[in-house]
Amino acid sequence: MTFNEAAALLPQWVQIWMILLGVIPLAAVISFLLKKVTWKDAAWTVVLFIAGGLAVQYLYSQMGMVRLLGAGHLPFWIPLVVYLWRRAQSGLVPKLQTIMMWVLIATLVVAMAFDVYDVVRWLSGERAPIV
Repeated sequence: MTFNEAAALLPQWVQIWMILLGVIPLAAVISFLLKKVTWKDAAWTVVLFIAGGLAVQYLYSQMGMVRLLGAGHLPFWIPLVVYLWRRAQSGLVPKLQTIMMWVLIATLVVAMAFDVYDVVRWLSGERAPIV
């Protein structure tokens, strides 16, 4: 079963959340590309977001749809959140881009909270496939 086929079997609210995890970073990157001062922010967001997604895909290819998949995001998204947090607080970023940074930060923090919860459950013995 492909990742997308397995994801289609997840609860609907999880599927909607996964869509938002694609749309919100994309909107943030587009806003970052509107101003030269945030082009580097766009690049870091794209690189680290894609790296997290690829790590999840790799874990899926090895283990299937298990709770450990969230661990793939953490090594990439934690540095991204720290980087964007510092940039958003720097006073050097235009207002629209700052707002988008905070929206992206909030989205990633919520996503990583779910990821940590799932990883802890996996480490606690819930190793069966989710779907």
